Amino acid sequence: MKKTTVIVSLGLLTFIVVGLVVTRTNSDSRELSQAEFTAMVQSNLLAKVRVYYPAEPGKLDGVPVMLHRVRGTFYQTDAAGQILKTQGVSEEFPFIARVHLTAELEGTLTRSSNFSAVSPNPLAQKVSKWFVHSK
Repeated sequence: MKKTTVIVSLGLLTFIVVGLVVTRTNSDSRELSQAEFTAMVQSNLLAKVRVYYPAEPGKLDGVPVMLHRVRGTFYQTDAAGQILKTQGVSEEFPFIARVHLTAELEGTLTRSSNFSAVSPNPLAQKVSKWFVHSK
């Protein structure tokens, strides 16, 4: 009885992990540069924004800065700058970015209703670090 429970539990856990990996490695997301991201924020073209905290050390134009991972969706525009619509509904396209959030940029994002801050689960961080160090 216990053996069956363990096998079923491991099968479900494997299924969940595979589903998360497939979802996270979605390759149809457009990668935005710092300039593109800033322009979209200033033009109010971001439909949904998830900023991941804490920031991670990185380099922007060769200068060491703290970079935030950002995921979300943006509105595609035509040549005239109008948001594209399909059957009257604005089209949203996924994006990912690693950007340096200035105080002004972060303030603009946090005042928006489509903003969400994401911080990692401490237990999940410890487990992921354990797997990285075990390789």
